[in-house]
Amino acid sequence: MSSREKGYTLIELLVAMSIMGMLASTTTLTVTKYMNAGRPEALRIEYKTIATASYAFYTDNQRWPSSGKELADKGYIDSVPTLADYTIDTNGKITQTPRQPVTTSPAPTG
Repeated sequence: MSSREKGYTLIELLVAMSIMGMLASTTTLTVTKYMNAGRPEALRIEYKTIATASYAFYTDNQRWPSSGKELADKGYIDSVPTLADYTIDTNGKITQTPRQPVTTSPAPTG
């Protein structure tokens, strides 16, 4: 092979791919961290929305809704809650069960 031929060697390609892999994993970890940083505040706001909608439902129907899904189905909230599951007992007590946050698998070692 003469020195005038153009192209990349296998070593150059492997180094470039390794750098891109490290950048991708770092970016994924950072994005996941920031996605989960606002989760507690979002859960609090979602809970307040469910509570307000539950009172409106009670006023209209003389009974408490059974869940956040029922509130969404009847049009008291725009959509089914995504951060937690909500149950509402016959006395109007709301129980919030948060769903699992976004996670990433550990980085491969080797």
